[in-house]
Amino acid sequence: MLPPASSSKSRTRQREILLEVIIFGFIIVGSILRLVWAQDMEWKSEEQWMFEQAREIATGVVPIPISGMQSSVRVPNPGMSVWCFALIAKFTDNPVAMVRWIQWLNILTIWSFCGFIFWQINKSQRAPWLWGMAIASVNPIAILFSRKIWTPDIIAPFCFFIFVGYYFRKNFWGSFLWGASAILMGQVQMGGFFVALGLLFWTLWHDYSKKSGNKTAWLGWLLGTVVGGIPLIPWVISVLLPSLGGYTRSFIGILFPKFYIQWITTALGVNLSYSLEEVFWQDFLREPLIFGIHTYLMVPTHLFLLGIGLYPCYQWLNLRKNRPKKVNSKAENSWLNFYLKALAFGVGGAFTLSAVNVRPYYITVVFPFIYIWLAKLYQGRVKMLIVIVLMQLFISITFLSFIHRTGGFANSDYGIVYRLQMLD
Repeated sequence: MLPPASSSKSRTRQREILLEVIIFGFIIVGSILRLVWAQDMEWKSEEQWMFEQAREIATGVVPIPISGMQSSVRVPNPGMSVWCFALIAKFTDNPVAMVRWIQWLNILTIWSFCGFIFWQINKSQRAPWLWGMAIASVNPIAILFSRKIWTPDIIAPFCFFIFVGYYFRKNFWGSFLWGASAILMGQVQMGGFFVALGLLFWTLWHDYSKKSGNKTAWLGWLLGTVVGGIPLIPWVISVLLPSLGGYTRSFIGILFPKFYIQWITTALGVNLSYSLEEVFWQDFLREPLIFGIHTYLMVPTHLFLLGIGLYPCYQWLNLRKNRPKKVNSKAENSWLNFYLKALAFGVGGAFTLSAVNVRPYYITVVFPFIYIWLAKLYQGRVKMLIVIVLMQLFISITFLSFIHRTGGFANSDYGIVYRLQMLD
C-alpha cells in the first residue's frame, strides 16, 4: 500500500492528466470544426477579388502589385495582403483548395502554440495557457475567422512568431523575429501596425521607466523591423503618404474604446451578430432546430456567457474586499500577466488613441491571448472553464450547422455560401 503522500501525488497527477486529455479533446474538436463544410465559406466580392487577384499574380497575368484591397479606413492595404494569397495560389487552382490551406494554417498555429506552452511554460503555470487554447479552438468567432479567403484569416501565424520573438527578446534572434514579424503582419492586415507600435511603446516604458534595466536586444529588433519593412517602402511612398489625411476616424472611440468591447465579446464568443447582422436576432437565437422545432437554446447560452463576462467586472469593482492578504508575487509578476498587459494597454491604447473604428476582425491581431485572458480570469475553477468551453462549442456547432442548412443569407455580412453560388 502506498504511503498517504505518494497516494495524494498519484491522484493529483491522474487529475492533471485527465484535464489535459479533456483540453486536448476540445482542441481536436475545434480543429475539426475549422475543416468541415469548406464549401460553405463566404463568397462575397472581397473573397472573390482576393482569389482572382491571387491567381492572376501567381500565373503571371498581372505584375506584383504595390497595394491590395481597400481597407475599412479607406486606405488600400499594402501589397503583401495579396502576396500571401498569391503564394498559396501557386499550389491551388480553385477557391475551396485555397481555403483549405488557410484552415490548415490556422490549425497548425493552434498546435504550435500548444507545443510552445509545453516547451517553455512551467507545468505549475500551464493551466490558463492550455484552457485558453481550448477556448480559442472552439470559439465561434475564431472559427469564423479561420475559414475564408480574407486577410484576418491568415494573421494567426504572425501572432505566433511575434509572441515567440517577444518571449525571447533578450536574445538578438528573438528581438529580430519580433520586429520582423510585427512589421510583416501590418503589411498583411494593417491592424498589425498597432501591434508593432503598442508592443514597442509598452516595452520601452517597461524596460526603462520601471527601472528594470534594458531587457531587450534592441539592435535585433531594429534590424528585424528594417528588414521586414523593406517591402513596405513602395506602398508608403505611393499610397500611404498621399492618403494620410483621408483615413476614416471615429473620435468617439477615444471616449468609448471599442477595442476592449471587441476583446471581451470576442473572448466570450457572443458577437456572431457581426456576421449574421439582423439574421442573428431574427433567426439564429431561435436555434438549434431539433426535429423541425426551434429550441431557442441560443438565448440562454449567450446570456450565460455574457454573465461570465460580467462576473469578473464585479470582482474587479470589489477587488479590495476580495483580495487575499498575502499575494504570491511570483504569480502576480508572471510573464503571462506582463504580455497580457502589453497587448491590452500597449496595443489597445494604440488602437484607441488612433481613433480607428475597431471592428471584430481587428481582434485577430492579438490571437489567442484574449482567450487565454478569459481562462486566466477563471483560473482554478475547472468546472466553470469546462462549461465555458462547452457553451462556446455549442454555439460554434450550431452556427456551422445553421449556415450549412440555410446556405447563408444575402441580407447579412456572411452572404450566400460558395456552394450555392456555384450551382447558379
